[in-house]
Amino acid sequence: MSDLPRLDVVLFTTSRLGVEVAAAVSAVPEVRSLHVITTSLPRPRTALARLAKTYRFFGPPGILASLRARLPRPLAPPRAPRLSDEIARRVPSALRLHFRDLHEPECLAQVRALNPDLAIVFSCYRLRRTLFEIPRLGTLNLHLGRAPEFRGSSPGFYELLAGVPEVGVTVHRVDDGLDSGPILLQRSFPLDVAPPGDPMQYLARLQREVLIPAGAAMMAEAVGLEARGEAVEVRQSPGAKPRRRATWAQQRELRRVVARRRG
Repeated sequence: MSDLPRLDVVLFTTSRLGVEVAAAVSAVPEVRSLHVITTSLPRPRTALARLAKTYRFFGPPGILASLRARLPRPLAPPRAPRLSDEIARRVPSALRLHFRDLHEPECLAQVRALNPDLAIVFSCYRLRRTLFEIPRLGTLNLHLGRAPEFRGSSPGFYELLAGVPEVGVTVHRVDDGLDSGPILLQRSFPLDVAPPGDPMQYLARLQREVLIPAGAAMMAEAVGLEARGEAVEVRQSPGAKPRRRATWAQQRELRRVVARRRG
């Protein structure tokens, strides 16, 4: 074990989904230390803008859920554990930091001070070159989709809408584009194009039970390859446009398409 190359790794994430990746990467023998740097997704400035965004992506059910969350306890639903608590429970060896914005001077200075060998990112916004070029070996991203065909947001959604019977998971190097950097690992998993029940719930289960665990394992594998100098990169073909986050209207269309397939 003492002869293994050892890496100091930083993970950037905005979500509890990143905990799965942190747990997998922390178990890689070649990882000496893991810092998990969390941040928050940008929020609309006004209550009206937040309401409009909720309706755009979640429709009336989203509005009702948002209002219900504001009810005084015990009427409000129980809150999920905080991200920092989840990291402490699942990955006690990881060192945790939080910044309002990953590109603010304080965060950039902290990352430079950590002097990481490698950064990884999952469930986060697009990183700028001032951040993703700090680590000696650069930055790797976990994308729940087959690049370049299904770059962007909403894992599995556009594949299901188009009737594609599989969904990909990709580990790629971060560059200035969105999910556009050279690919280190890519695998595909079956997708039921006419699933029973609500197709959005089916996609949520697929992401939770298949794509995220597989992606976390793939990122851990990629980190080991990077540490040993065995990573092989394949450049992506240009031209594919990133997919936008699926709106409530698009989700309704998906339900109609899947219902027609079922006959």
